Amino acid sequence: MAAKEMICAIAALTVCAGAANASLFQWEWQAGDPGSYDINNNGGQFDSVDATFDTGTNQLTWSVSFTNDVTEGFTLALNNGPNPKGHAGELSLLYVDASDANDVVITAYGYNGQNSIRSWRDGDATQSGDQTPDLIMNANQRADWVLSAGVVDNAGARTISFTVDVSNIVGHDPMYPNPDLPPDAESDWFGIGFREALGLWMHPFRDFDATYDPQSGAIASLDTSGEGWFDGKDFVTTPTPGAAALLGLSGLVGLRRRRA
Repeated sequence: MAAKEMICAIAALTVCAGAANASLFQWEWQAGDPGSYDINNNGGQFDSVDATFDTGTNQLTWSVSFTNDVTEGFTLALNNGPNPKGHAGELSLLYVDASDANDVVITAYGYNGQNSIRSWRDGDATQSGDQTPDLIMNANQRADWVLSAGVVDNAGARTISFTVDVSNIVGHDPMYPNPDLPPDAESDWFGIGFREALGLWMHPFRDFDATYDPQSGAIASLDTSGEGWFDGKDFVTTPTPGAAALLGLSGLVGLRRRRA
């Protein structure tokens, strides 16, 4: 191996060694699986959920399948164990608008901690009236973080899936920090994702009628009906440490073989 190639190989191995500390966490759920959760199927009959989160790249995938094809959208909050409901100033709430199967729109707001989906309208529910919402990712930024999103209808069933880069959400500085923190405490912002455990707060709707401000990309109005939910905590995930490193090493070996 030439000196230049050796340097490149060492650099690549160094990157891979760092990536080995990152993990891809996977979660699979099917209707009837045991666990600490509560489900209402009014917004769509839950069949299964498949999800992954890469702590190295902050890439989140989410695929939820329903046994019927009535769901037009849902909201989603995730964390690493507890039920996300009530965790103001810590998490993002995703609004997944799948009312147009050919144009799924996803926006992200700071979750105000209430048992409602009004975070798009009221950013801080601890104060009276509607406070400015904490908009994190708007509809005009889809190309910046939504890697894929779509709806598949098959034999009367529906699957809504997306893959997003949530780096900006994880690194967000919340407009309204957790109100329960002491004044001099650091923010406990988590954003979205999961690790060895998963907490879930998901509300699907039969009708999800949203409009968006053309300039800001913020939700301008949102009318919903036919609400269901999937609320749960402490789901055990499957970690795969070093997945990114293994991929990097295989690419390096392939490069070495081609050059040989």
